[in-house]
Amino acid sequence: MRNNDKKYCCRLSHVTQAYRPFLKAMSITWTTGVLLSVFRFMSLGEGCVLGIVGESAVLPCIYNGTDDLAIVNVSIEWRKGSEVVHSSVLGEKSQVTQMSYGNRTQLLRDVVQTRDFSLLISDVTVTDAQNYSGYITRPGVQNSTHLCTVCLIAAAHFTHPVLLSAAGAVGEEARFICHSRGGFPEPRVHWFINEKKRPPVDAVHTLKTLLPNSTLYNITSVLSINLTQDFTVSCAVENLILNETLASASYGVQASPVVGRASQAMWMFSTSLCVIVGLLVAIALGYQIKHDYNHRRKSAQDQVELEYSTDDERKEIILEQLDSLTETNV
Repeated sequence: MRNNDKKYCCRLSHVTQAYRPFLKAMSITWTTGVLLSVFRFMSLGEGCVLGIVGESAVLPCIYNGTDDLAIVNVSIEWRKGSEVVHSSVLGEKSQVTQMSYGNRTQLLRDVVQTRDFSLLISDVTVTDAQNYSGYITRPGVQNSTHLCTVCLIAAAHFTHPVLLSAAGAVGEEARFICHSRGGFPEPRVHWFINEKKRPPVDAVHTLKTLLPNSTLYNITSVLSINLTQDFTVSCAVENLILNETLASASYGVQASPVVGRASQAMWMFSTSLCVIVGLLVAIALGYQIKHDYNHRRKSAQDQVELEYSTDDERKEIILEQLDSLTETNV
């Protein structure tokens, strides 16, 4: 059983040594891409624990040895690289030494009975995100035995984003400001127009800074867009490590209530006027066509009557035509 433990521990040590340079180099001054890629890798790896900034996190480690911890004074150490962050002596002469983390580390209760060497870290900070290894040292043995390695990932919740507006007049540029703070790591900011459409990339400018005397982020994103029609705007802040997306309330914008109503009234008036003029023209054309038709028909009838009438009747018809012409001229 001990041989298997040693082989397993050697493999863990090899993996830890391979990634230790990356973990040592971790810093809040890294670029966004490096931070997110490292955190995403660790969140998918085995043996990693998520610690929320300001809360407590437990690094699990179970001892499977055969030593009687009640009578044998064994030393338990938790290290971050070569730095000892916690040391405890178990057995008849129990002793606890908290190293670089001050009073923020402790082993769980009833360690001797449960053989649970898990380390509790209180008030987690961003800089606590490292690889931690547990070791046991037996009396009379100079070298320590590696028990476990656990990586701690730190993350913090952002506040719900607040959306502010500085809308202008129709045809002018409107600006919207999305603000959130107090989270880690650096988030993604998403903008939505009418709940679904994404604005052009060059219309969004996002500023990500650290809060004063803190390792947590302050996010301010500005959307600039031309105000041509009514629409709604909203923003969201996504924390990839926590798999958490917080959305703002939607902000409804009208292009311009006064101008909009005036434009609508003008459109209705113009449409009505066009319809009326069109009807008048149609009536006038219809009347003119009917009048011309009746006149041609009457002339044709008179011509027929002249051809088949006597001289006296022709005279009467001509006189009637003259009378009608005279009346018309008058």
